[in-house]
Amino acid sequence: MDVRTGAVLWQRDAHRPVPIASTTKILTALVAERAYPADQVLTVPLAAENVDGTRFGYQRGMRVKRHDLLTTLLMVSANDAAETLAGAYPRGGRAGFLAAMTAEAAGLGCTNSTWRDPSGLDAPGHRASAADLAILGRALLGRPELARIVATRSVPYRWPNRRVQVISNHNHFVAYGRVPGAIGIKTGYTVAARSTIVAAQRRGGRTLIAVALGTDHMYTDVQSMLAYGFAAHVRPDAEILGRAQVSGASSVGPTQVPHAASGPPAAHTSSGVTAGSRILLRLRLMAAPFRALATTAVVLLVLGVMVTAFSRSHRR
Repeated sequence: MDVRTGAVLWQRDAHRPVPIASTTKILTALVAERAYPADQVLTVPLAAENVDGTRFGYQRGMRVKRHDLLTTLLMVSANDAAETLAGAYPRGGRAGFLAAMTAEAAGLGCTNSTWRDPSGLDAPGHRASAADLAILGRALLGRPELARIVATRSVPYRWPNRRVQVISNHNHFVAYGRVPGAIGIKTGYTVAARSTIVAAQRRGGRTLIAVALGTDHMYTDVQSMLAYGFAAHVRPDAEILGRAQVSGASSVGPTQVPHAASGPPAAHTSSGVTAGSRILLRLRLMAAPFRALATTAVVLLVLGVMVTAFSRSHRR
């Protein structure tokens, strides 16, 4: 998606709601950043100390600044930060925070999501679509504090007891520093959701967002999509996310880009992404339309053979 216009450059199943894991925290951050003053200090509840999944290590009773909670929420995907931000919500606590998440998403134009957990754990009914996450990612980039956090590779974090700990961004798209213009935004993983990612990149004065859900090759997927996007132009009939939807977004994106136009090779990640896997990814993306073409070709070949045989039999 083009960030300036909201135009979709390529999509596949973009409006299908699926589990999204910790990419949920994009919306959690949007609501919390708006709900609490910049200088507010929040108290960590027991629910945060005991939450499942990734925790930063907050303990009940700790007093933590809003900015520090947003930093650990987005950089290291801290579920205890999410529960602290949700539990302190002034209009109904955690339940009120979830209602605010729903209202915030709807106000931004999301249409395929239901929000049941501030961390993105596999709660019943917790779903969103790639299109909705692109909308939320665009909104996050419009909030300077949040945009700076997701684009940060590492930062010294000061605990309430004054101990300093250097934390690195869990998002390899940013942390490894191998992708020029990489901005973030958020990754996630649960067993049900598999790997999920909302990524953004700025190149030549243009910023794009790519979303991949339920993938085993998230960094390869988004780099392939972004390479296509920066080489593509917005179609006149492109779908515009976040407002009146227009059908017709390209469904043959990354497969159409010549290798020379794809930009620098994608960075290797800790999951062992190689040039070979990038090729496989592009083949995987192009498989659907080519299956239909292959079927048509086989049918025409069979008909041709039958016609030839019939003609020869008559000449005899």
